Amino acid sequence: MYVETELKRCEELSKSLGGSVWLKMETQQITGSFKYRGISLLCKKSVDEGYKKFVCSSGGNAGLAATRAAKELDTPISVYVPMTTREVMREMLKEGGASVHVHGKVWDETNALAVKTANKEGAFMIHPFDHPTIWEGHSSIVTEIKSQLPSDSAPPDLIIASVGGGGLMNGILHGMERVGWGHIPFIAMETEGADSLNLCVREGRWESLKEITSIAKCLGALKVSKRSYEWLQNKNVISCVVPDKEALKACVFMSDYHEVLVPPACGAALAAVTDKSLIPRLQGEGKLPKSLSNVIVIVCGGSGIKSENIKQWRNDIREEKD
Repeated sequence: MYVETELKRCEELSKSLGGSVWLKMETQQITGSFKYRGISLLCKKSVDEGYKKFVCSSGGNAGLAATRAAKELDTPISVYVPMTTREVMREMLKEGGASVHVHGKVWDETNALAVKTANKEGAFMIHPFDHPTIWEGHSSIVTEIKSQLPSDSAPPDLIIASVGGGGLMNGILHGMERVGWGHIPFIAMETEGADSLNLCVREGRWESLKEITSIAKCLGALKVSKRSYEWLQNKNVISCVVPDKEALKACVFMSDYHEVLVPPACGAALAAVTDKSLIPRLQGEGKLPKSLSNVIVIVCGGSGIKSENIKQWRNDIREEKD
């Protein structure tokens, strides 16, 4: 049900890095984010199993993906979102045909009510990130990347993606293993205050954040999936955290150089290459090769960002410099 998206070489970032930086443009995906890949596959399988109604918990983008899939499958859907979900996103869900319910200060509270409702109504519960079928759908990103790289190109030296609950991370790492890239480093990017994966690294156990304080609300799961935590045992998986301001700078970069509007959750991944100190630091620590010829950044996308947001973030960055 999803579409193939462009793999685009970024000239500006390639010059800075000294090797090719490729952007996997999931902004071109149906509903504007990678979410549609895995969620549409899960919805299709559930209908094949006989389910007649969907319930989804979401910060926004997973709900949009589920709502579009529900429309394609002619199936009613209720989407539960936390109070932090912006009004523009709520309206997009309603316009797509979803029955929208607002509950909870954070997504985890929202999800608890959604699960209870799905069980009560006999509906299929669409988790936004924690399901093997969702990971299977997201893994198609890697299959596409392998087919889209130039025929004379070497495999990637590094793949980078944002991490919220871990659905994208799980799918990418599964895909990397499937195509023979399991030995390639993967950087899992988060912002300070939404760093539930990095918390597991710091604590040495599967742990929950007490609250979400980052501007990147779409990364706002208090606890990553158990599978994401398990992936940390792989020495090639590197957890990194950046301040909100670096994610915002990356969003502004995408607007200026590629005329694409992305949310801070997406900016977190891009910050790995727009922040010119992060990769050299990891190279100095021996976590990455000294030379990088091909770097892939998953531009995960996300809806509801307007030019006014970019203007505000640009001003915020300038004020912080002053």
